[in-house]
Amino acid sequence: MASLDLTGDIALAVDTAAERGHALVVGYVDDAGYPVTSFRGSTHVHSPTQLALWARKQSDGLAKAIVANPQVTLLYFDREGPGPFFLSVRGKARVAPEADDAVYAGMIQGERDLDPERAGVAVLIDVESVFGAGASGPIQQTAEEGEA
Repeated sequence: MASLDLTGDIALAVDTAAERGHALVVGYVDDAGYPVTSFRGSTHVHSPTQLALWARKQSDGLAKAIVANPQVTLLYFDREGPGPFFLSVRGKARVAPEADDAVYAGMIQGERDLDPERAGVAVLIDVESVFGAGASGPIQQTAEEGEA
């Protein structure tokens, strides 16, 4: 299994997903213990081992839930897009106000337009594993010790 590297084709697929109508789905567990899934058009690669997204509500929904339950899963599928056509990503999310400027700037314009006052907050996801498939075959990556 390869070590974690969210650059190249993976970054291309993730960073352009929402613009192509294929926003990533994020799954998390809410305060009542129920699984929740939502489309997150702001999701993008933040570093070779991290994804980032913007939570428009700082004290509710995803931003609130990950304080107690940081484990998240993200799902991507696009048979026609660049790079991989399927990705399943696992990681640990955290609210990261120190990254607000970088994450907001890294979002597509359509997502920035949904929160022009920047009332939300950055969420960083330390990726632990990526599994998927692309034109060149299966994708299997895991974080090495101390990476995630």
